[in-house]
Amino acid sequence: MNAIGILDRPRGAMHRQHAGDVDFRFYVGVHHPSLAWPLTLRGFRVCVSANVLKGRLAEVPFLGCNEPWLLDSGAFTQVALRGRFDQSPEDYAAQIRGYAQTGLIAAATQDYMTEDVALRATGLSLRRHQALTIGRFDAILDAGVDGVHLMPVLQGRSPDDYRRHLAAYGERIPHKAWVGVGSLCKRQGDPAIIAGILDAIHGDRPDLRLHGFGCKRTSLLDERVRRRLATADSMAWSYAARFEGRDQNAWIEAARFALGVGGCPEAVSLLAERAGWRAAVGQS
Repeated sequence: MNAIGILDRPRGAMHRQHAGDVDFRFYVGVHHPSLAWPLTLRGFRVCVSANVLKGRLAEVPFLGCNEPWLLDSGAFTQVALRGRFDQSPEDYAAQIRGYAQTGLIAAATQDYMTEDVALRATGLSLRRHQALTIGRFDAILDAGVDGVHLMPVLQGRSPDDYRRHLAAYGERIPHKAWVGVGSLCKRQGDPAIIAGILDAIHGDRPDLRLHGFGCKRTSLLDERVRRRLATADSMAWSYAARFEGRDQNAWIEAARFALGVGGCPEAVSLLAERAGWRAAVGQS
């Protein structure tokens, strides 16, 4: 059976209300560039870390990069695990510029997470992490990103932390901007907490399009969270595959996860052209 045939019968229940969701867009997190091409070929949008693309000798970051994709700064690996950024703002800006003629539609800024592991790694306060995040944002923009949207990222612990960080960005965040919300990964077990944070941000700036970094299935399928997000990314598919004894490096696992949480209208449309898929997702 070919790969498309496997996808025609997705593992577990398909959430039909999200199958053709166009108000929410999901970006599949991939931990190696070679996983991107099989996904973009089938209509999925991908999110790739700057860490795995840094130093590549090829003229393109990955096959299929002319389709829409998102660049993650690799902040967690650098800050939380090493206590600092290995990549300077200038080098990151140069990396972004190098991809400007591809399908790259946004690059996340180099943000300092405010989870305990990150604060312990740097030895700095939450407020200092927020200030450093804005400093990196300014430095990257000053270095130049060749028209690519540099996504500001809000950090905090409590809803008021995120509101203060938003206020500190000030006019750097224009009307209807696409803005990331960080340090959500470890809170996925309680969607109400995430919804409260998103509500606080929208309470001050209802115009913003919010992106949830590292969201898992629990929150992505909770309407309290989903209706407040414009976009999200996740690599939770890999952990789930490993935990359940399957291949954590298989693009099919990533595709199944993405179809399960929705926000992939192009992929659904392509798969609908294959026999049986339209019936599987309940489309006419």
